[in-house]
Formats: sequence, structure tokens, C-alpha cells
Amino acid sequence: MLNIKSLFTRFIDERRHRPTIAFEYFISVVITLNAVAAGIMMTYDCPWLEIFDNICIVIFCFELVLRFIASPSAKKFFMDPLQLFDILIIVSCLIPDKFVSDNNVLLGLRVVRLLRITRFIALNHEMSTIIRVLMKSVISLYRVMALMLVFTYVFAVIGMSLFRMPGEGAAPERLALYQEFAAEADGYFVGDHIDPFGSISESMFSLLKVVSGDDWCNFRNNLLLASQKGVINTPCWAITFYFTIWFIFGAYLLLNLVVGAILQNYEELYSKVHDKNASEERERQINQKVTELVTELVKDLKDGHLSEEEQRILIDKAMNIVNK
Repeated sequence: MLNIKSLFTRFIDERRHRPTIAFEYFISVVITLNAVAAGIMMTYDCPWLEIFDNICIVIFCFELVLRFIASPSAKKFFMDPLQLFDILIIVSCLIPDKFVSDNNVLLGLRVVRLLRITRFIALNHEMSTIIRVLMKSVISLYRVMALMLVFTYVFAVIGMSLFRMPGEGAAPERLALYQEFAAEADGYFVGDHIDPFGSISESMFSLLKVVSGDDWCNFRNNLLLASQKGVINTPCWAITFYFTIWFIFGAYLLLNLVVGAILQNYEELYSKVHDKNASEERERQINQKVTELVTELVKDLKDGHLSEEEQRILIDKAMNIVNK
């Protein structure tokens, strides 16, 4: 039992509560090779690569046990979303394909297994910090997301009232103009003449495309053509004004609110990590100085070279370092 425990502790950095740096480099190499092998196995039938894949799974299980032992507590280990993500991936790798009869479930398992390469996140401290920032930002940005949803909905309703194409109950002359416009429209419709502003869902999706900058001028140009042909009754200046206002408001204001909040969360979390590292380094230096002073004091006491006043000065000096 003692030998088994020493086998695990040999690969653990107790100060960092993580596996040793050398072992993490080794795991990084294994993850890279396993990802390459998984890609080849999806294309070719290589029995020896399946053996290598099973060896990698055993190594990942060993590394997971190491991280559990190195963690300060079991609660902290299982409360970490990155650790739970790794556990999910490793457990999915332990399920044999022959136990899964549904092809869709089997395909889903294989896709999850390919996510093993994302375990670099857990190994790289900077990457894991960025992921935690994103997760924290998603939780804290619900007000901004709600604001975006409200304004998107309002602009979508306005867009439906201004730009919706004539339906089946429209006058024959308007339907004729609509068919002529549909033949000339350059990429305005999706699929079988699906109107981008024909429903609230399509209208909101079209506005998201505008915010992303995905050929949003095409919407405006085609609607100008529809206005000139009399398919819609909206004047050209209103069309230009609508898309300009929405693009400025959505792309430059709302999205920048999201980016600003993410940067603020990153700065806060990075400052906490930096302060924690500085505190640990300061504590290490203090412990080292105290150890040196105590060693010197004990040595001088044994030699009998110090007077009581000199001994008191050394003790006071050590206490001052501790209390700083």
C-alpha cells in the first residue's frame, strides 16, 4: 500500500496541488498523439492504432486519479467544471462500441472522444483561466443578453411591418411584382423563397446576420429594389436608415458591452490569480528567511558564542520577518 501511494505522490507537486510539470508535458504529448491517431482511425481501419488508443485511455485514467489526489479536497475537485468535463470525456472513452446499438449514440460518443484534445485547457493555466472568465461572463451577462434580446425583438417587429413580402392573399398585381422581384433578387431569399422578414423568428435571425456583418448590405440593396418595384411600400431612405441604425446599435454598442464585460471579468480574475501567486511567493520567501535565521540561531546556541542580548536580537528579527 505504501509503495502504491509513493507511486502516485512521485508525480504530484504538492505546493501547486497539481501533477508535476514534467508529467503535464508528458500528458500534453499523449493528448496530441492520441488526437492524431483518432483522426486517422476515423478514416482508416488500423488495429494497432486501436491498441494505442486503449493505452492512451489508461494513461488518462491514471492522470485523472493523480489530479484527484493532488486536489486540496474532493469537493473542490468535483466543483470544478473543467474537471467534470474531463471526467465526462474519459468515462465516454471507457464505454465499448459493441455495447452501443444506436448508430446516432455511437456517433455522439465518438465526437465526445475526439474532444480529448481540448484537455489541453486543463493543463494550461492561461487557457483554463480564459475558460473560467467566459463561464463567469456568461453567468453575469444575463442583463446584457436580456437587453440585446429586447432590442432585437423590437427591431424584428419593425422589420416585419416594413419589409415583409406580400403573401398568398395579396392583390394579383402585387404578386406579379413580387415574382418579378424574386427573379431579380440577388441572394435575398433562403431556400424556396423564404422571406427574411416574413416571421418573427426569421426577422430576428436576419438581424443577427446583420450584426455579424454577414453581407448585410445585400439585405438593404434587395429591399431598395423591392421598394422601387412597388413590392413593399417603405421608402428607400427608411430602409437605409433602419439598417444603419441597427448595425450601429447592435454591432458597435451591444456587442461592445459584452466584450467590455468579458474583459472586466478577465482583469478581475487575472488580478486575483496574480495576487495569489504573489502571496504564495512572499510566503515562500518568508519561510526560507525564517528557516535560515532559526538554523543560524540554533547553531550559535549550540556553539555558545552569543550573549543573551544577541540571542534576543536574532529572535526579534525572525519575528519581525514573520509579522511583515
